[in-house]
Amino acid sequence: MGITVLPEEVVARIAAGEAVERPASAVKELIENAIDAGASSIHVESAAGGRQLIRVSDNGAGIPALEIELAFKRHATSKLRAAEDLQDLSTLGFRGEALASIAAVSQTTIITRHRGDPMGMSLRMNGGQIRHQRPVGAPAGTVVTVENLFFNTPARLKFLKADRTEKRNIQGVVTRYAMAYPHIAFTLKQDEREQFRSSGRGDLADVVAAVFGRAHFKRMIAVESAGPARIGQTTIALRGYTSLPDLTRRDRSRIVLYVNGRAIQENALSHAVTGAYEGMIKSGTFPFAVLLLSLPTDFVDVNVHPTKAQVRFREPGQVFSTVQRAVRQALLEADLDEADADRWRTFGFTNETVDYPPPAPPFAGTATEDAFHDADLPHIPETADAPAKPRTLPILRVVGQIGAIYIVAEGPAGLYLIDQNAAHEHVLYQQMREEQRASSLLAEPVIDSQTVLLSPEHDAVLGAWADVLSQLGFEIETFGPHTYVFRALPKVIASSRLADLFPAMLEYLSRKGTRKDNGTEEAIAALAAVAAVKSGQILSMEEMQTLVAQLERCPSPFTSPSGNTTLIRLTREQLALEFRRA
Repeated sequence: MGITVLPEEVVARIAAGEAVERPASAVKELIENAIDAGASSIHVESAAGGRQLIRVSDNGAGIPALEIELAFKRHATSKLRAAEDLQDLSTLGFRGEALASIAAVSQTTIITRHRGDPMGMSLRMNGGQIRHQRPVGAPAGTVVTVENLFFNTPARLKFLKADRTEKRNIQGVVTRYAMAYPHIAFTLKQDEREQFRSSGRGDLADVVAAVFGRAHFKRMIAVESAGPARIGQTTIALRGYTSLPDLTRRDRSRIVLYVNGRAIQENALSHAVTGAYEGMIKSGTFPFAVLLLSLPTDFVDVNVHPTKAQVRFREPGQVFSTVQRAVRQALLEADLDEADADRWRTFGFTNETVDYPPPAPPFAGTATEDAFHDADLPHIPETADAPAKPRTLPILRVVGQIGAIYIVAEGPAGLYLIDQNAAHEHVLYQQMREEQRASSLLAEPVIDSQTVLLSPEHDAVLGAWADVLSQLGFEIETFGPHTYVFRALPKVIASSRLADLFPAMLEYLSRKGTRKDNGTEEAIAALAAVAAVKSGQILSMEEMQTLVAQLERCPSPFTSPSGNTTLIRLTREQLALEFRRA
């Protein structure tokens, strides 16, 4: 096939795939346009998870009538004029691709009136092509209606998640911008029901309470930048809220970070927050935090990723220390009453010292919020049906969970304590080995593109193991120096956060030394190790029963691939001896 220049329609759809990955991506782009237009009120509506309808209305400056067609051209923007402007961006948008990308994969209508125009304009587009344009009466501001998103890209439409998942993603976008801009009144209506509203009064506390709930917000404290943390002569400002150590969850999804009003995904800063809690919360749990960083625009590079969710700092170490110091200081200076102090001591923390590790709480169901219930563990199905395999352990009756680490079970020969991490690692390893031998390893396309920045050492490991990882279902493309984007993943980690998981997997493989000729089993062991449920995660009774039932039928169930013991047994005789009944 000879080289040819792609038609503009094809180019537009390719660009749309980068900027508009799912309905929530379209909502994000339209909200950013509204904020940049100076809106004080933004109303968002959606239907069927955004597939059928997305409508974003604002009272911003509006688009001049003579520029409305130009606004839908690719790379048409009012945010910058020259390449040098990228070094000093004060707006959320700047690429000039949002409206063009959305219009290319939907049926889009815009009604807008610039504050200086007597009449508004209405423009209707279908798959990027103008269908009609006419003057209309309209208030100042803009209303963008997006219907039948991805109607002309069925592959993208096919891989969208269930409506409830897409609705949750849209809600996450709206609430994150509401927290970043508390002076803007946000409203979200989904399927004709109002889901969220912020007052727009400028009080960050009100918005955080509306997003996380009043009960959780009562367990949060204010954070302000502490001391003269500086980059050169420039002060880094930090404000927000972080949770007391008795309010945690099992993942980092409630750590929300902003840089100059832009919500970002920054793994290093997330670690700065969790590092501030060292010695205060148990391993495997994470705090709630909403932190807004403000620093000069020329110290931040926002032109890093198509979705603008990642940034680079000129002095990342200084930013990291500012965040960690401010959060730690807020925790140390928290005004605790006696009841709070007792509760904190459960986690090994006092105002005077935090030098010793926290003891595990006595049983599941402590103040880790809804750490399990709205963060599913997809690799342990909620059914206790055992697979039809030879039994290698007796039938065990699950009693409960200790410290969110060990499963307690009763068997015919006594009491069993099962390490949930080691047991799940063993189960996953055996399942994937069987699937690999039967050539039935499952992979899932990635709808939300994830990029991972690797160290040079891990980059070298990836190069050595790339063909084996491809056999397991990884589809990886180079995105930049030491940076990779994932297009497909093994099913067991399809919903995982790769920024943490994938480097850990490569670290596991690096410890294996030189790769064996095949290497598949080592790679499966590494994948099982990083995908297994972690110590500190609360499991439901159904999940524990399922995990134990699967372990009962695994070959060699007493040791994990990492060499850790999966279970120990206390016989009736041992128990009787301990209770002096022998």
